[in-house]
Amino acid sequence: MEAERAAAGAARPTGSQESWDLVKFQKCHPPQFAGDADPEAADRWICELEKIFSVLGCSPEKRLAYAVYMLVGEAEHWWRGTYQMIVARGVTVDWDCFWTVFMEKYFPESVRHAKEAEFMRLHQGGLSVSEYAMRFEHLAHFYSQAISKAWKCRKFTEGLKYELKKVVVLMAITEFPALVEKAKIVERLEGGNRVIRVAEGPAGSKRGSGSQRKPYDRPQPQQGDPVIWQPAETTRGGGQGRGAALRCYRCGGSHLIRDCPHTESRCFRCQQMGHVSFNCPTRSRPERST
Repeated sequence: MEAERAAAGAARPTGSQESWDLVKFQKCHPPQFAGDADPEAADRWICELEKIFSVLGCSPEKRLAYAVYMLVGEAEHWWRGTYQMIVARGVTVDWDCFWTVFMEKYFPESVRHAKEAEFMRLHQGGLSVSEYAMRFEHLAHFYSQAISKAWKCRKFTEGLKYELKKVVVLMAITEFPALVEKAKIVERLEGGNRVIRVAEGPAGSKRGSGSQRKPYDRPQPQQGDPVIWQPAETTRGGGQGRGAALRCYRCGGSHLIRDCPHTESRCFRCQQMGHVSFNCPTRSRPERST
């Protein structure tokens, strides 16, 4: 019971000054933590509290008291039990102690290592530059090694899409905000070029009336060919015509030459049977003078 009262006391500052400080803390709208199963939720909670503590200039003692004050539900029950075990071991319960046991519970090293590995593998892929930069910054928070500005810029550049990286890498930028902004500009320019290329069609294609394919012209048969297949004209509006017309080049009839009843050829100059046009007697007949 004494340990529980001590834990409760750590969560509730006493005295007029402490009460006023708590009011200022609450005006910052600190989030509560109920023991969310999502490790990133726990990390966000502790980071948000540390940001408020830094603004208010809270001492380590007040940091501990305010953090415990914002625990609710399962997380509050967890802390009461953990506090008793820590005190039983004779360990001083301060802010550093709370931070350590809280992260061990809700953001273990296995999760941190997984986030670190994800950061090292990160590439832009299908993300926009803005989305890639946000994910990069988020995962960089879990990287265990010290990150210099130059290394951070190189890592970000290496993860860009090739068409962006080949331009950005030549700029040799070592300030991360400037690098992200330049990458966004290149992305917009590449997007505009892509639209132009799509509108123009494949490379090497020619435009203009001279390069357009002409309709197929059916070769006309020469005299003496056995038969010609003549498509009938279509009606206006795309309707079907009367069908195809056959023409026999022996007699001019509407049948195939193999079905022609005549054995002699018809002259297409004088329309007489028995000869063809190239030896038609009318060709050599002199014209009468008037």
